[in-house]
Amino acid sequence: MSKSIVEKITEVFQPQAPLWGVEFTARHIILAGLSQNRRRIATKQADPLQPGALAGSLTERNIQNLDAVRSVLTEMLNHIGFKGAEIVVVVPDDAARIAFLTAEKLSKDPQEQQTFIRWKLKKNVPFDIDAAQLAFRVLGPHPTGAGVDLLVALSPRSVIEEYETIFDSLNIHAGLVLPSTLAALNLFNAPPSDSLFLKIATDCMTTTIFQNRRIQFYRRVANVSVYDAVYPTMMYYQDKLGGKTLEQLTICGYDSDLRSSVDELELKLGLRAQRLEPKSIDDIFKPVLGSVHLSNSEGLV
Repeated sequence: MSKSIVEKITEVFQPQAPLWGVEFTARHIILAGLSQNRRRIATKQADPLQPGALAGSLTERNIQNLDAVRSVLTEMLNHIGFKGAEIVVVVPDDAARIAFLTAEKLSKDPQEQQTFIRWKLKKNVPFDIDAAQLAFRVLGPHPTGAGVDLLVALSPRSVIEEYETIFDSLNIHAGLVLPSTLAALNLFNAPPSDSLFLKIATDCMTTTIFQNRRIQFYRRVANVSVYDAVYPTMMYYQDKLGGKTLEQLTICGYDSDLRSSVDELELKLGLRAQRLEPKSIDDIFKPVLGSVHLSNSEGLV
Protein backbone atom coordinates (compact mmCIF):
# COMPACT_ATOMS: atom_id res chain seq x y z
CA MET A 1 0.00 0.00 0.00
CA SER A 2 1.31 3.45 -0.81
CA LYS A 3 1.90 6.02 1.89
CA SER A 4 -1.13 7.98 0.75
CA ILE A 5 -1.01 11.57 2.02
CA VAL A 6 2.03 10.15 3.78
CA GLU A 7 2.06 8.03 6.93
CA LYS A 8 3.29 11.14 8.69
CA ILE A 9 3.45 14.51 7.02
CA THR A 10 7.05 14.88 8.18
CA GLU A 11 8.00 12.25 5.61
CA VAL A 12 7.09 14.72 2.85
CA PHE A 13 10.24 16.63 3.78
CA GLN A 14 12.64 13.71 3.68
CA PRO A 15 14.86 12.97 0.66
CA GLN A 16 13.58 9.47 -0.07
CA ALA A 17 10.62 10.83 -2.05
CA PRO A 18 10.53 9.76 -5.72
CA LEU A 19 12.28 11.97 -8.27
CA TRP A 20 9.10 12.27 -10.33
CA GLY A 21 5.87 14.01 -9.39
CA VAL A 22 2.49 14.68 -10.96
CA GLU A 23 -0.26 17.08 -9.91
CA PHE A 24 -3.91 16.73 -10.88
CA THR A 25 -6.00 19.90 -11.03
CA ALA A 26 -9.41 20.73 -12.46
CA ARG A 27 -7.71 22.14 -15.56
CA HIS A 28 -4.34 20.45 -15.94
CA ILE A 29 -2.09 17.50 -15.36
CA ILE A 30 1.35 18.77 -14.35
CA LEU A 31 4.46 16.58 -14.47
CA ALA A 32 8.01 17.18 -13.32
CA GLY A 33 11.17 15.15 -12.83
CA LEU A 34 14.38 16.04 -11.00
CA SER A 35 18.01 15.09 -11.36
CA GLN A 36 19.44 12.59 -8.88
CA ASN A 37 20.74 15.34 -6.59
CA ARG A 38 17.36 17.17 -6.71
CA ARG A 39 19.11 20.42 -7.62
CA ARG A 40 18.02 20.53 -11.25
CA ILE A 41 14.69 20.12 -13.02
CA ALA A 42 15.22 17.39 -15.60
CA THR A 43 11.85 17.96 -17.26
CA LYS A 44 8.50 19.59 -16.68
CA GLN A 45 5.23 19.75 -18.61
CA ALA A 46 1.64 20.91 -18.09
CA ASP A 47 -1.16 19.73 -20.37
CA PRO A 48 -4.84 20.74 -20.24
CA LEU A 49 -7.68 18.42 -19.27
CA GLN A 50 -11.15 18.38 -20.78
CA PRO A 51 -13.56 20.56 -18.76
CA GLY A 52 -15.28 18.45 -16.12
CA ALA A 53 -12.84 15.54 -16.39
CA LEU A 54 -11.62 15.99 -12.81
CA ALA A 55 -12.72 17.89 -9.72
CA GLY A 56 -11.43 17.59 -6.18
CA SER A 57 -14.02 16.48 -3.64
CA LEU A 58 -14.31 14.71 -0.29
CA THR A 59 -17.73 13.25 -0.99
CA GLU A 60 -17.93 12.71 -4.75
CA ARG A 61 -15.81 10.97 -7.36
CA ASN A 62 -12.82 13.08 -8.28
CA ILE A 63 -12.06 11.59 -11.67
CA GLN A 64 -15.23 12.05 -13.68
CA ASN A 65 -13.78 11.01 -17.04
CA LEU A 66 -11.26 8.25 -16.40
CA ASP A 67 -10.46 7.58 -20.06
CA ALA A 68 -9.74 11.26 -20.78
CA VAL A 69 -7.53 11.68 -17.71
CA ARG A 70 -5.60 8.46 -18.35
CA SER A 71 -5.12 9.34 -22.02
CA VAL A 72 -3.59 12.73 -21.23
CA LEU A 73 -1.44 11.26 -18.47
CA THR A 74 -0.15 8.40 -20.63
CA GLU A 75 0.76 10.72 -23.48
CA MET A 76 2.62 13.04 -21.10
CA LEU A 77 4.58 10.21 -19.49
CA ASN A 78 5.61 8.93 -22.91
CA HIS A 79 6.53 12.40 -24.16
CA ILE A 80 8.81 13.30 -21.25
CA GLY A 81 10.41 9.87 -21.17
CA PHE A 82 9.30 8.84 -17.69
CA LYS A 83 11.68 6.34 -16.14
CA GLY A 84 11.21 4.44 -12.94
CA ALA A 85 8.43 2.70 -11.08
CA GLU A 86 7.38 5.28 -8.48
CA ILE A 87 5.88 8.76 -8.52
CA VAL A 88 4.55 11.38 -6.09
CA VAL A 89 0.89 12.27 -6.68
CA VAL A 90 -0.40 15.73 -5.74
CA VAL A 91 -4.18 15.95 -5.44
CA PRO A 92 -6.46 19.02 -5.27
CA ASP A 93 -6.78 20.66 -1.86
CA ASP A 94 -10.52 19.95 -2.12
CA ALA A 95 -9.71 16.23 -1.92
CA ALA A 96 -8.24 16.44 1.59
CA ARG A 97 -9.17 17.85 4.98
CA ILE A 98 -6.51 19.59 7.07
CA ALA A 99 -7.15 19.94 10.81
CA PHE A 100 -5.40 20.95 14.03
CA LEU A 101 -5.77 19.05 17.30
CA THR A 102 -4.40 19.32 20.81
CA ALA A 103 -3.78 16.15 22.79
CA GLU A 104 -3.43 16.49 26.55
CA LYS A 105 -1.11 13.50 26.48
CA LEU A 106 -0.14 11.78 23.24
CA SER A 107 0.53 8.06 23.33
CA LYS A 108 3.79 6.82 21.84
CA ASP A 109 1.97 3.92 20.18
CA PRO A 110 1.18 4.77 16.50
CA GLN A 111 -2.07 2.80 16.53
CA GLU A 112 -3.30 4.55 19.67
CA GLN A 113 -2.33 7.91 18.17
CA GLN A 114 -4.46 7.25 15.09
CA THR A 115 -7.35 5.98 17.20
CA PHE A 116 -7.29 9.20 19.22
CA ILE A 117 -7.21 11.40 16.11
CA ARG A 118 -10.09 9.55 14.44
CA TRP A 119 -12.16 9.81 17.63
CA LYS A 120 -11.53 13.55 17.95
CA LEU A 121 -12.43 14.29 14.32
CA LYS A 122 -15.26 11.80 13.92
CA LYS A 123 -18.03 14.42 13.97
CA ASN A 124 -16.13 17.04 11.98
CA VAL A 125 -15.71 15.44 8.56
CA PRO A 126 -18.33 14.61 5.88
CA PHE A 127 -17.12 11.04 5.36
CA ASP A 128 -16.45 7.83 7.28
CA ILE A 129 -13.33 8.70 9.24
CA ASP A 130 -12.75 5.07 10.24
CA ALA A 131 -12.15 4.26 6.57
CA ALA A 132 -10.17 7.42 5.83
CA GLN A 133 -6.51 7.69 4.92
CA LEU A 134 -4.89 9.67 7.73
CA ALA A 135 -1.52 11.30 8.33
CA PHE A 136 -0.32 13.65 11.03
CA ARG A 137 2.60 15.68 12.25
CA VAL A 138 3.43 16.59 15.84
CA LEU A 139 3.91 20.37 15.84
CA GLY A 140 5.14 20.66 19.40
CA PRO A 141 3.88 21.73 22.84
CA HIS A 142 0.69 23.79 22.97
CA PRO A 143 1.47 27.49 23.62
CA THR A 144 -0.16 27.25 27.05
CA GLY A 145 2.08 24.33 27.91
CA ALA A 146 -0.92 22.03 28.32
CA GLY A 147 -0.73 19.25 25.77
CA VAL A 148 0.74 18.70 22.32
CA ASP A 149 -0.46 20.24 19.05
CA LEU A 150 -0.96 18.08 15.94
CA LEU A 151 -1.43 18.87 12.26
CA VAL A 152 -3.65 16.26 10.62
CA ALA A 153 -4.33 15.50 6.96
CA LEU A 154 -7.02 13.02 5.98
CA SER A 155 -9.04 11.97 2.97
CA PRO A 156 -11.56 9.23 2.15
CA ARG A 157 -9.75 6.06 1.17
CA SER A 158 -11.99 5.80 -1.91
CA VAL A 159 -10.73 9.17 -3.16
CA ILE A 160 -7.07 8.22 -2.77
CA GLU A 161 -7.71 4.92 -4.52
CA GLU A 162 -9.02 6.75 -7.59
CA TYR A 163 -5.61 8.30 -8.16
CA GLU A 164 -3.64 5.20 -7.18
CA THR A 165 -5.65 3.02 -9.55
CA ILE A 166 -4.67 5.09 -12.59
CA PHE A 167 -1.01 4.51 -11.86
CA ASP A 168 -1.52 0.85 -10.98
CA SER A 169 -2.89 0.40 -14.52
CA LEU A 170 0.36 1.90 -15.87
CA ASN A 171 2.57 -0.24 -13.61
CA ILE A 172 3.65 2.83 -11.64
CA HIS A 173 3.50 3.01 -7.86
CA ALA A 174 1.98 6.12 -6.28
CA GLY A 175 4.61 6.29 -3.57
CA LEU A 176 3.28 9.43 -1.88
CA VAL A 177 -0.08 11.17 -2.21
CA LEU A 178 -0.55 14.63 -0.70
CA PRO A 179 -2.70 17.74 -1.13
CA SER A 180 -1.47 20.63 -3.24
CA THR A 181 -0.88 23.24 -0.55
CA LEU A 182 1.19 20.89 1.63
CA ALA A 183 3.25 20.05 -1.45
CA ALA A 184 3.82 23.73 -2.27
CA LEU A 185 4.78 24.49 1.33
CA ASN A 186 7.78 22.23 0.88
CA LEU A 187 9.30 25.16 -1.07
CA PHE A 188 8.37 27.74 1.59
CA ASN A 189 10.88 28.87 4.18
CA ALA A 190 8.74 30.35 6.93
CA PRO A 191 10.34 33.35 8.64
CA PRO A 192 10.60 33.70 12.44
CA SER A 193 8.06 36.54 12.26
CA ASP A 194 4.32 36.06 11.65
CA SER A 195 3.54 35.29 8.01
CA LEU A 196 0.66 34.42 5.71
CA PHE A 197 0.92 31.95 2.83
CA LEU A 198 -1.85 32.28 0.24
CA LYS A 199 -2.25 29.64 -2.47
CA ILE A 200 -4.64 30.38 -5.30
CA ALA A 201 -5.91 27.53 -7.47
CA THR A 202 -8.62 27.22 -10.09
CA ASP A 203 -11.13 25.63 -7.75
CA CYS A 204 -10.20 27.02 -4.33
CA MET A 205 -7.88 29.20 -2.27
CA THR A 206 -6.03 28.23 0.89
CA THR A 207 -4.65 30.50 3.60
CA THR A 208 -1.98 29.32 6.03
CA ILE A 209 -0.66 31.24 9.03
CA PHE A 210 2.85 30.70 10.40
CA GLN A 211 4.15 32.02 13.72
CA ASN A 212 7.76 31.50 14.74
CA ARG A 213 8.19 29.24 11.69
CA ARG A 214 5.36 26.98 12.91
CA ILE A 215 2.13 26.37 11.02
CA GLN A 216 -0.74 27.55 13.20
CA PHE A 217 -3.79 27.77 10.99
CA TYR A 218 -5.05 26.52 7.62
CA ARG A 219 -8.28 27.39 5.82
CA ARG A 220 -9.67 26.38 2.42
CA VAL A 221 -12.44 28.29 0.62
CA ALA A 222 -13.97 28.35 -2.84
CA ASN A 223 -15.81 30.84 -5.02
CA VAL A 224 -14.75 33.97 -3.14
CA SER A 225 -12.52 36.93 -3.91
CA VAL A 226 -8.90 37.05 -2.80
CA TYR A 227 -9.64 39.50 0.02
CA ASP A 228 -12.72 37.56 1.16
CA ALA A 229 -10.55 34.44 1.38
CA VAL A 230 -8.00 36.20 3.55
CA TYR A 231 -10.21 38.34 5.81
CA PRO A 232 -11.60 35.54 8.07
CA THR A 233 -8.08 34.15 8.42
CA MET A 234 -6.87 37.55 9.58
CA MET A 235 -9.69 37.70 12.15
CA TYR A 236 -8.70 34.28 13.48
CA TYR A 237 -5.05 35.31 13.53
CA GLN A 238 -5.81 38.34 15.67
CA ASP A 239 -8.60 36.94 17.88
CA LYS A 240 -7.48 33.34 18.45
CA LEU A 241 -3.75 33.33 17.80
CA GLY A 242 -3.03 36.64 19.50
CA GLY A 243 -1.41 37.98 16.35
CA LYS A 244 -0.50 41.65 16.11
CA THR A 245 1.19 42.31 12.78
CA LEU A 246 1.97 40.13 9.80
CA GLU A 247 5.50 40.68 8.56
CA GLN A 248 5.35 38.63 5.36
CA LEU A 249 2.81 37.73 2.69
CA THR A 250 3.74 34.99 0.22
CA ILE A 251 1.48 34.04 -2.68
CA CYS A 252 1.59 31.06 -5.00
CA GLY A 253 -0.63 30.64 -8.02
CA TYR A 254 -1.78 34.06 -9.18
CA ASP A 255 -1.41 35.57 -12.62
CA SER A 256 -2.07 38.89 -14.30
CA ASP A 257 -5.86 38.33 -14.14
CA LEU A 258 -5.69 38.65 -10.35
CA ARG A 259 -3.31 41.59 -10.20
CA SER A 260 -5.98 44.08 -9.11
CA SER A 261 -7.21 41.69 -6.39
CA VAL A 262 -3.67 41.21 -5.09
CA ASP A 263 -3.12 44.98 -5.18
CA GLU A 264 -6.20 45.42 -2.98
CA LEU A 265 -4.95 42.76 -0.55
CA GLU A 266 -1.51 44.37 -0.34
CA LEU A 267 -3.07 47.76 0.37
CA LYS A 268 -5.34 46.46 3.15
CA LEU A 269 -2.65 44.35 4.79
CA GLY A 270 0.06 46.95 4.34
CA LEU A 271 2.37 44.29 2.89
CA ARG A 272 4.05 43.71 -0.43
CA ALA A 273 3.29 40.20 -1.68
CA GLN A 274 6.24 37.92 -2.37
CA ARG A 275 6.19 35.06 -4.83
CA LEU A 276 6.96 31.58 -3.64
CA GLU A 277 10.49 30.54 -4.54
CA PRO A 278 11.93 29.71 -6.99
CA LYS A 279 10.75 32.91 -8.68
CA SER A 280 12.28 31.85 -11.99
CA ILE A 281 9.72 29.05 -12.34
CA ASP A 282 6.04 29.45 -13.20
CA ASP A 283 3.76 28.96 -10.19
CA ILE A 284 1.84 26.20 -11.94
CA PHE A 285 4.82 23.86 -11.41
CA LYS A 286 5.59 24.70 -7.78
CA PRO A 287 3.38 22.22 -5.89
CA VAL A 288 4.69 19.28 -7.89
CA LEU A 289 8.29 20.51 -7.55
CA GLY A 290 7.79 20.87 -3.81
CA SER A 291 6.44 17.34 -3.65
CA VAL A 292 9.69 15.93 -5.05
CA HIS A 293 11.88 18.24 -2.93
CA LEU A 294 13.49 20.56 -5.44
CA SER A 295 16.44 21.78 -3.38
CA ASN A 296 17.91 24.47 -5.62
CA SER A 297 15.85 27.66 -6.00
CA GLU A 298 17.67 28.31 -9.25
CA GLY A 299 17.04 24.90 -10.77
CA LEU A 300 15.87 25.03 -14.37
CA VAL A 301 15.39 22.56 -17.19
